[in-house]
Amino acid sequence: MEIYFRELKIEDILAIKNISKDIWEGDDYIPNVIEEWLQQKECINYGAFKDEEKKILIGFGRIKIMSKDLVWLEGGRVKFSLQHQGIGKEMIKYALEYAKQIKAKTAQYSTWSKNFDSISLAKKFGFQKKKIMNILESDIKTLKLIKRPSSEVENITAKEALKIYRNIPNGPGDELCVGWSYTPLKLEYFVNKNWSWIRNSGAILQKIEFKRTHFQEDPKNNEIWMIVYGEPTAVRELLQHIIQIDLQTKNFEKFIVFCHPKITAIIKEIGFSYYDDDPSGVLLFEKHLG
Repeated sequence: MEIYFRELKIEDILAIKNISKDIWEGDDYIPNVIEEWLQQKECINYGAFKDEEKKILIGFGRIKIMSKDLVWLEGGRVKFSLQHQGIGKEMIKYALEYAKQIKAKTAQYSTWSKNFDSISLAKKFGFQKKKIMNILESDIKTLKLIKRPSSEVENITAKEALKIYRNIPNGPGDELCVGWSYTPLKLEYFVNKNWSWIRNSGAILQKIEFKRTHFQEDPKNNEIWMIVYGEPTAVRELLQHIIQIDLQTKNFEKFIVFCHPKITAIIKEIGFSYYDDDPSGVLLFEKHLG
């Protein structure tokens, strides 16, 4: 199949949403962010078309320019009825060629560890798995909380969090997990109104709540996402602290934790488990472009 590419416009939103409605059983986040994406600078939102006039959209994706050396690939979608026909492969090829044209040195993207099609494309194009953060969830009924965690907890700023991340056990390295995505460990990427941090002596917890205006996949309005790094026992203390506060003040139904594999076991002790009891996480892939 011959595929044609061009940059997407506001006028393409209806066609974009028509593809998204069949992704993830209708629970795709793209319709919530696409208008902001199309207006955001330092990126290209591209469409894949089956006709030379570039009117029949069959797929789309986004290349976000994080710095002069790094690009982030996200939002790749192919029309459901046309999947497994090589369109995704052509889209990745287009994105990497664009990245090379702007002289980027590295391309990254994240995906669910159970998204085998995405993982297969990563291997095909020479991406290397760099890290994984496991995903566990719990509803209120399964939580096992102590009345008062023993360690002292304090709220901290994004700037303070950055310093801790660089030295914490089981830390993020060069990229911080922010839910279903990763971001460079630099202060300029931490500016987000629905992010907050707490810490104790051995761990740090980032909390992400629902926000109507955003540029990435965010929690639903009945969820809280918590990204944790640190020493296992200290992580458990932080989780219990923040969960008890939120249960007293807000109406949440589900808590989702993104964590380093080394601290998964102690988080399960609180009542968290994998979706369908099947271990999975958010993979970060990276390719050096030469």
